[in-house]
Amino acid sequence: MQELQTGLLTREGVKKTKVLVVDDSPLMCKVLADILSEDPALQIVGQALSGGEAIEILSKTPCDVCTLDVHMPGMSGLSVLKHIMIRSPTPTLMVSAFTSEGAKVTFEALRYGAVDFFQKPSRENGADIEAQKAVLQERVKRAARVQLKAARYLRLRQAATLAWAGDRATARASGSPHGLIALIASTGGYASLLSLLPLIKGISAPVVVFMRAHPSYLKAFVNYIGAYVSFEARLAGDGEPLQNGKAYFINSDDAASIDHEGGDMLLHITPRCGLSERETGVDLFLYSASEHFGDNMMAVFLSGDGVGGLNGAKELLRLGGRVLVQDPDTCLAPETPALIAKETGADVCLVNELAGRIGGWGRGRDDG
Repeated sequence: MQELQTGLLTREGVKKTKVLVVDDSPLMCKVLADILSEDPALQIVGQALSGGEAIEILSKTPCDVCTLDVHMPGMSGLSVLKHIMIRSPTPTLMVSAFTSEGAKVTFEALRYGAVDFFQKPSRENGADIEAQKAVLQERVKRAARVQLKAARYLRLRQAATLAWAGDRATARASGSPHGLIALIASTGGYASLLSLLPLIKGISAPVVVFMRAHPSYLKAFVNYIGAYVSFEARLAGDGEPLQNGKAYFINSDDAASIDHEGGDMLLHITPRCGLSERETGVDLFLYSASEHFGDNMMAVFLSGDGVGGLNGAKELLRLGGRVLVQDPDTCLAPETPALIAKETGADVCLVNELAGRIGGWGRGRDDG
């Protein structure tokens, strides 16, 4: 076990974020610790090579955040996470090679209270290691700011066992959609979506989900959540017609818009280029979609820590649409929903209330 360090301050006098690194590989432990130590706002307070060692360190030394390897011999990363959340609740990021096999375990960890995850740094296929370092450092700092009281175990059941599983076919109403639902999430969004989507008892309008995530992670998440929802979940494709009863997932770093062509509402997705903070990909989509759907559109802001979507939400409200936010007290990252609620007067709802409103939107409209 490495010797533990006492708290330090940055040159600006701001308290450093204290990090515990847990990985069964001494080399990977050192790599992660070295990368994080390059950021003056982060302080490594310990490195653990096993789950038992990690639990012992956390019992003696308060940490702001913990990075935890998904796959470890003996006590697995998932088992360690369960112990952490019970004995020494600490914001935890899962570290994974994120193979197709590891994806399921990673999302299972999010169900048990992990805040986020990131892929182990690698130079494979010419990957930019410096860019990976920056992402890792930012993820750790973001994780330290989350509301751990909002982390909870999520009980999911396979969609085939749900009472409304038969609604899959009837939810897919034919014809061009007359309404639209947009869900927006970033930090903590995986947990919000995992708790919300399985509660929705079928949808009568298209749902477009914006998630700030690497494309490969987003694809894996769509595959995972698809087994637990009563509607079709799919990655959105450029030029794809929107259909009632389907959920389309889009990386919020992309620019998306809607065009009415030949009786269809088509999604257009392009890489985001040169957008300012006042014109995020989410804002541009809300501008475009609200022009077509007006008061038949709903936007729901879930856990997140950015400001993307505020201007788009205001435009949607101006055109008669509805904006809802997840109760900030139930969000791992409450900044975005709290800001949207404050600036727009949007309704603040618990997750089960959001599920009811979303499920009712499009079949006679929910004006509640």
